[in-house]
Order: sequence, then C-alpha cells, then structure tokens
Amino acid sequence: PFTVASSSQELCAQSNVIFTQTTGSETVLELDWLQPGTTIIASGSDQPTKQEIPNDVLKNSKYIADLVKQTSKVGELRGPIQAGVMTEDDVYAELGELVNGKPGREGDELIVVD
Repeated sequence: PFTVASSSQELCAQSNVIFTQTTGSETVLELDWLQPGTTIIASGSDQPTKQEIPNDVLKNSKYIADLVKQTSKVGELRGPIQAGVMTEDDVYAELGELVNGKPGREGDELIVVD
C-alpha cells in the first residue's frame, strides 16, 4: 500500500526504500532524515543541471552506479565530484557487478543506486 506524505521529511521517516524522479535541480531529502538501512533509487538526475540527492548523503552511502562514466557526468555522482568530496573510486559497484554476484546489502548501510 501507498501512503501520501505531507513532506519529504515525513516520507523519509516512514520509508526504507525511496525512489526519486524529479524534474528539478534542487535536492529533495537530507541525510539526517534517513533511517538506517535505507535504499534510495535516484533516477531523475539526467542532465548536468540536476541533482536530487545531497553530496553528504552520497558520500555516506554505498553508492551503486548504472555506469560510472555516465553518472559522473550527468548523474548524482557529478555533484560530489565537482565539490571534491567523492571520486569515481568511491563508487562501490556498477549495477552489472551486482547482477554478476558482487554483494549488495550487507547490513544497515545507506545505499544509493543511480
């Protein structure tokens, strides 16, 4: 079942899986709003002017990229690279590596898939 939340903060307090799909260029949540073990699927950042997820959330996550070379240019990874808080080496895995057996969730870590 789906429940309508009155704010992003309320949604984060109720959810351990969050899917973002926005057209804007502003971030939509904050690190201190997230529960342990949350998974964020970020799919709205498809242009160099967009970033849905704040740099500190990405830095503190097990970051999984569709393709590192893509997300570092037009995805969520672009912002933290430009800010100097992450590099491509900080990416835990690409999706294909998980499909081929690399472990995904191993505890209550924050996971961001972009």
